[in-house]
Amino acid sequence: MTNKQLTIKQENFCQKVIELSGRLSDAYAHAYDAEQMSAESIKVEAHRLSTSPGVASRIAELRGEMLARHHITVDSITYELEDSRQLAMEANNPSAAVSASMGKAKLHGLLVEKREVSTPQGVEFIMVAPKKES
Repeated sequence: MTNKQLTIKQENFCQKVIELSGRLSDAYAHAYDAEQMSAESIKVEAHRLSTSPGVASRIAELRGEMLARHHITVDSITYELEDSRQLAMEANNPSAAVSASMGKAKLHGLLVEKREVSTPQGVEFIMVAPKKES
């Protein structure tokens, strides 16, 4: 599905995703009739829609246009963060310098946020070995 085949609501969703800096639920609520939906339902539907091939492609296209329009690249952000780090060091503000350094590390994939995933209470996973055939 190309962006020419997107529905008006899908196109509005894509535009809002870019406008709202990737806040999928807010973009979905704006583009679709979601007043009667729960927040969880909106979240699920927004994620489902954002990962559908045509919509995901259009969001990527719009994001690329926005980045090109504003001349935002990994290099430009790296330079800005380094400038900020240098200014922080000159101003004797080590916490700001560390923050800029951490921003560079995240940008270049050197730091990954780890999250603990837990299952709801009462849910158990039991592994059963297959029975041996005689």
